[in-house]
Amino acid sequence: HQSPITSHQSPVTSHQTMIIRNARIWTGEASQPWATVAAVHDGRFVFVGDEAGLNAPAGDDVLDAGGRLVVPGFTDGHAHLMGTGMAMRSVDLKATASAEDAARRVAERVVITPPGAWVRGAGWDQNDWAGARFPHRRVLDAVSSEHPVVLSHTSGHCTWVNGAALRVAGITGETRAPVGGAIDLDDDGEPTGILRDAASRLIADVVPPATQAERIAATRDAIAHAHQLGVTGVHAMDVGRGEFQALHALNDSCELHLRVHEFLSASRLDEWFERGITTGDGDGMLRVGGVKFFSDGALGSLTAWMLEPYDDAPGIGFPLQPIADLERDVRRCLEGGLAPAIHAIGDRANTEVLAILERARTLSPQLPRRIEHAQLLAPGDAERFGVLGITASVQPIHATQDMAKVDRSWGNRGRGAYAFASLLATGANLAFGSDTPVETMDPIAGIHAAVTRCNARGAPADGWHDEQRVSLDAALAAYTAGCAYAVGLAATRGKIAVGYDADAVVLSHDIFAEPDPMRILAARADLTIIAGEIVWSREGASSR
Repeated sequence: HQSPITSHQSPVTSHQTMIIRNARIWTGEASQPWATVAAVHDGRFVFVGDEAGLNAPAGDDVLDAGGRLVVPGFTDGHAHLMGTGMAMRSVDLKATASAEDAARRVAERVVITPPGAWVRGAGWDQNDWAGARFPHRRVLDAVSSEHPVVLSHTSGHCTWVNGAALRVAGITGETRAPVGGAIDLDDDGEPTGILRDAASRLIADVVPPATQAERIAATRDAIAHAHQLGVTGVHAMDVGRGEFQALHALNDSCELHLRVHEFLSASRLDEWFERGITTGDGDGMLRVGGVKFFSDGALGSLTAWMLEPYDDAPGIGFPLQPIADLERDVRRCLEGGLAPAIHAIGDRANTEVLAILERARTLSPQLPRRIEHAQLLAPGDAERFGVLGITASVQPIHATQDMAKVDRSWGNRGRGAYAFASLLATGANLAFGSDTPVETMDPIAGIHAAVTRCNARGAPADGWHDEQRVSLDAALAAYTAGCAYAVGLAATRGKIAVGYDADAVVLSHDIFAEPDPMRILAARADLTIIAGEIVWSREGASSR
């Protein structure tokens, strides 16, 4: 196979040797879990151990860690990279108290936006509002009649729009929703402004697309944000043509200072095949991971596909495409050299996706398989991950952010939600991520959630379904080696070990030394290192 993607030397690789000294290094390597010194040459670790074993020439670049904890660079195993940058430029609707509160934030943007131009926002969640009711377009119409407004739900699986946006898209009470979507109607038979899953495309198709310059600028913003959090790599999900072009433009100009694995949008499957793209194409900074599929929607939009009805709403959600079509396309990918990464939230969705992957287990067995979110598992399904060798690509911050929704919508079934400990017990690989911009990209917040099963306020005190807590070592491994394993790079990435990519984070606090696990949240990335080069340093944090 001739890769259609240009390869480059890492733009941050240095041929000089760098020595990290006076450190408490958690290596992630079971045979040597701790060290005090690491040496880097040509972007890889060439020595990991203690000072007595190091034989370094004079003049090497030395980083004195000041006794701080050093861990392998964090990878966000499920991120929407360009979407994160775009969200940083739109109306932030997280933590709004009501639909009216969200509309007030929209109104602030409206007054500085030219008439007729679109106003975008993201992050609203009706579950945070009294009554947990979905909002109506009229709330937005009251603050904006001349600007089409499109606001993405925090889950990314629902859109709230105003009347102007509905008119531009030609959506009326007679409009039929596409397969895998729904258009909510009010008692008068008119659209409420809530479009679920595939129906959101009716709006997306008429929103003016971002320019290439805007996409590149947004991606740069997201990369800078990642560096500040100690994130040295991401698995970028649902990458379409525009994001693909932006990432490759940055890599071609040696500006992509982040290790990115692209999981390409299944909506353009024929295009990826025509271009001859396969898993592993690329270089040390940008590689093709595979193809991102969706089997169902989300809990927040009540579109996750369930075995039994929701406790607080009628219906069982729905698949976003016929399951036979999903299986056909997954098989096409495996036969064509592209690894599948399949979104599954509800227990029915996870059961169906596991069955697809089991039936296809003999196709291209060298390609990794993964299920994204694996949010609610039916009894017995956790074991299937271990048996089939499927990575559970999960987001621990969702557990503590969504626990009230789970209790309300799934009741006792919630015992099988975010079942990290159960998955680990089967021998399954865990790859932790954030689903940014749905939740914060900060790995420290994710580690805290996985270890405590408490939110940032410490609730519930004993941890939500505390039997699913994991150890600090396991949480760190899931943000490092687990993500490397998920893309077939377990032998070269995700650990501080000889021969591995020299990606590391110096933390402000030793989270292993904290007697109170809530104190994990106090830690910050002081320095972020990729291929032996410091790409970000908190002010006053570096000592060289």
